[in-house]
Amino acid sequence: MKRMRQLMISICVLAVTQAATAQTVETDNLENLVFPAFEQSVVKLKTGQSYEATMNYEKTEQQMVVLRNNQLFLFKDHQAVDTIFMGERIFVPAEKGFHELLVNAPVALFIDHKARLENTGSTLAYGSKTSTAGVTHITTIFGQEGAIVLKIPDNFKVVDDSEFLVRIDGQMHQVMNRKQFLKLFPSMKKELESYISKNGTDFKSADDLIDLIGFCNASSR
Repeated sequence: MKRMRQLMISICVLAVTQAATAQTVETDNLENLVFPAFEQSVVKLKTGQSYEATMNYEKTEQQMVVLRNNQLFLFKDHQAVDTIFMGERIFVPAEKGFHELLVNAPVALFIDHKARLENTGSTLAYGSKTSTAGVTHITTIFGQEGAIVLKIPDNFKVVDDSEFLVRIDGQMHQVMNRKQFLKLFPSMKKELESYISKNGTDFKSADDLIDLIGFCNASSR
């Protein structure tokens, strides 16, 4: 069984060069990761097989990262995965990376965890700062030769760009505000307007949207 698990891990993840010595891999409380620490997880494959791994989700590259023997690995083919259970949370493969499933119902709710890195500027004499024209973005945090560098450089900050998605009849729809949401439910518009106004629904709050989607599912029965 142990050998089988090792085989499955080698199939689903791509080993990369260590970012630093084995004893200095930093993984806790990083803003670009969804979880403050790597989570004991269960990976269920589309074949029906499953295995355990210690994992986290990196938001700037939208990649699942596996911590094993104090080394970091990346998934090679996330489309082979059916579901990943990370603690009490559920992730499913998307076109890019994974989406977290927040409500599993006829009207389903997901969050697409993603972020970007912004240059905070270079420190000059007397404590002043400068930055390049516009915002400087980096598209990768992975070092040369494939080494995973999860720690963000000191002169960059993580800006969260996560989005909520609603799935109706198999179709995914991005929801950023009240207007977008109401367009998805023309037959329930009045009821939803009343619910949103009464509850002061914040469309940037996962908890508020979970409650709103729960109301949609209950009302459509």
